[in-house]
Amino acid sequence: MKKGKVFGKHHVVLTLMVLALGAAVWLNMKFSSSEKYLGQATLVDDNEIASGEVIQTSADVDANADYFETAKRDRQKALDEAQETIEETLKSANATTAERDTALKNLNSLAAKIEKANNIETLIKAKGFEKSLIVIGESEVSVVVKSEGLTTSQTLQIQDIVTAHTDVPLSNIKIVTIK
Repeated sequence: MKKGKVFGKHHVVLTLMVLALGAAVWLNMKFSSSEKYLGQATLVDDNEIASGEVIQTSADVDANADYFETAKRDRQKALDEAQETIEETLKSANATTAERDTALKNLNSLAAKIEKANNIETLIKAKGFEKSLIVIGESEVSVVVKSEGLTTSQTLQIQDIVTAHTDVPLSNIKIVTIK
């Protein structure tokens, strides 16, 4: 060590790293909250900022109307209408071979989506959720579950079930909780 030199480069780098780590821990503590569940967000608009009120985005279901039963009934009605239209195309005498092949492909796709949605709903129920509803789109899946809030492990379980039964990436899986 040279005479008169108190700090070396490695001392300065080590000090900066310790300060950066301390700042990261402080920021993490400041901005994290252990009371929130994954999937629960809050919405604040201009009027509520002044009053300090917060509105949660998870929906409350009216006691008289069961959201899940209504949604499943509506989904089944739409699927029945789509199936009926496809079957009419298949039975039509004016339909070309290409139209019939497309209709048959659409019918098979529709049946596969129904089966996937039912399998996912069954497995989610087996994980302890009372009710669930799965909506499978072309490139996304929406999952609605009855819950007060989801923990990280519950969210991961739902995502795992969905990705195991569909080709949808995690970024296109939306999970909504309903109380």
